[in-house]
Amino acid sequence: MSNSTVGLRLGEETRHRLEALGKVRERTPHYLMKMAVERFLDVEEALEAERRLVKDCWKKYELTGESIRHTDARAWADKLDVGAEFP
Repeated sequence: MSNSTVGLRLGEETRHRLEALGKVRERTPHYLMKMAVERFLDVEEALEAERRLVKDCWKKYELTGESIRHTDARAWADKLDVGAEFP
């Protein structure tokens, strides 16, 4: 995989904060920015996957009308707390 350079305009305060944190962590501002972008993408991609799942579940519900009663879902969730096995 090849790397490419991307320009990023930062305010002076943000740049100073990056430099200060980099010194404390013995890392370059570039490294910190790269890690921040990767963490951001991990979180946002997980959120997007969850949104797709919810959207797909809703579409299935609209087509089939299948659902789970709240009391059944709650009973299942309560079993998770005590570590009980369930089907």
